[in-house]
Amino acid sequence: MKQDEIRRRLIDGTIHVIARDGLDKASTKQIGITTSTNEAYIYRCFEDKEDMFSKAFDSLDDELFAKTMQHVEVMYMTEMEYEMRCRFYFSAVWKFLLGNSDKCLAYVRYYYSPYFSKYSAESHKRRFAPLISKFEDAFIDEADVWMILNHILNVMLDFAVKVHNDQMPKSDEYSEHVFRVIYASIKQYFRKIEES
Repeated sequence: MKQDEIRRRLIDGTIHVIARDGLDKASTKQIGITTSTNEAYIYRCFEDKEDMFSKAFDSLDDELFAKTMQHVEVMYMTEMEYEMRCRFYFSAVWKFLLGNSDKCLAYVRYYYSPYFSKYSAESHKRRFAPLISKFEDAFIDEADVWMILNHILNVMLDFAVKVHNDQMPKSDEYSEHVFRVIYASIKQYFRKIEES
């Protein structure tokens, strides 16, 4: 098996183990067992465990960024009411977060950990910079777009985890509730709302 394939398998295994066991219990031994890979390969493919964790997060973050960018153009469709554009955009990202429990739970566990601040916060901010620029025109000049988009992500992640942990239903009614919570908290910052 090629090193790229082993690396990909280890990243997928890391995501699964972090989702299942949490960061503290996600040992290289457990990841090796889960992926049926000799633990020595971890150190051939990554600098250390922290590097493997951050690369797994980068993989998830890249995927989330691609999904957010894939649907951002809907925000510029002036033939739709503004709330409908926001709803369409929210639905695409929400379905993505609910689409894979392991990916969502691993993302959340890393994102809220000290590992994120130490190893991934700067690359996360650089990765999402194009999204910020896409949304800048949507918000009033005084708005901190980075803070608003982080708020949206945090709320979505919190509610998605509740669905994955069976604390809340995976239903249209619950999705509507999540959208309403987010939209109510940010609509005051939209330029369109201000000018209506």
